[in-house]
Amino acid sequence: MTIVNTQDQKSFRILSIDGGGIRGIIPARILCELESHLSHEKGEQVRFCDYFDLICGTSTGGIIAIGLALGMSASEILALYDTNAQKIFGHWRWTTPKNVRRVSHPKHSNAGLMNVLKKAFGPYSNGNDETRLGHAKTRLAIPAYIASSGKTRVFKTSHNPELRRDYQVPAYQVALATSAAPTFFPAHTFKYFDTLTNTTNTLTNLVDGGIFANNPAIIGFSEAIALDVPIGNLKILSLGTGSEAFKEPFSTDRFYNLSPAWGAAYWMNPFNGPPLVEMMMQANSEIVDNTLKVLSRGVGNTDRQVFQYDRIQVKFDSSKERVSLDTTRQNKLNFLKEKGKDLYDQHGTRIAADYFKEKITHYIPSFSL
Repeated sequence: MTIVNTQDQKSFRILSIDGGGIRGIIPARILCELESHLSHEKGEQVRFCDYFDLICGTSTGGIIAIGLALGMSASEILALYDTNAQKIFGHWRWTTPKNVRRVSHPKHSNAGLMNVLKKAFGPYSNGNDETRLGHAKTRLAIPAYIASSGKTRVFKTSHNPELRRDYQVPAYQVALATSAAPTFFPAHTFKYFDTLTNTTNTLTNLVDGGIFANNPAIIGFSEAIALDVPIGNLKILSLGTGSEAFKEPFSTDRFYNLSPAWGAAYWMNPFNGPPLVEMMMQANSEIVDNTLKVLSRGVGNTDRQVFQYDRIQVKFDSSKERVSLDTTRQNKLNFLKEKGKDLYDQHGTRIAADYFKEKITHYIPSFSL
């Protein structure tokens, strides 16, 4: 069954945003610059939900994706990160009691992030009690991992008659689930009322979607294929959050380098962010990028183009530019904004021309709130 009418819609545009903690400032700044340029050019306030058929995001990218799909402006999302970093990650100092506590507890509570998200997403409920995934104005796909059952889960809007499971889940709860990064935040458990089945559902111990899909562009690709979109109609814009090549030694310039032992103390090093978490995220993002390059242009990134795939990413100089996932230092936040602006300056004109020529035909959800 064809879900997408490709006769009325020549391209199927997908926006994908990686996980990366506070480094979500990078894609947020890119989008903010695009928004400002396009709004001036078109003479109206541009909303990304009007230009992308599907938005997918993991962890911090999931927060951005949900916000954009609900109708938030990119400038609002950038401000959310820029002004609430301290509320989200709190203030953490290396003291003996906290040293001991970190052995058995995550570094941060998710209470601050929860309050920020509830306030940010709240106005988009269309007068209902709380904003849910089904209030999104375009399709969404947000990955998380269910630690209680050992299964992956991708939260989706009801853009197919078979997709009735997630549209009533509160938007901020999905955002908390996809961003529950191990060692940084606790696994997320919550309840919500399903009016379709008249039951209260409980989801237990959800963990960051970066466990299996830190770069969710492959989820966007597979979702489009499942919707019977011809592969040649795909246009995928994938935004990274900055990468630092993981290599040993990870921190030779620091006195606490524990790499020679290659044990838990090294892999879960709490001083500057666990290397294991960073390595898994970056490896996942890279293999997805490589896979989509091969699928779109063949081995060796040849001149042929099966579908359009654009990856916007920056590589950090590990010795000078490293930014931990939960930093709240203002100079680092400014540095991330500068990197986002640099990427926009490099790619913005082309991206604006390729992805924002015309608005999409909005999907009609199979199940509505």
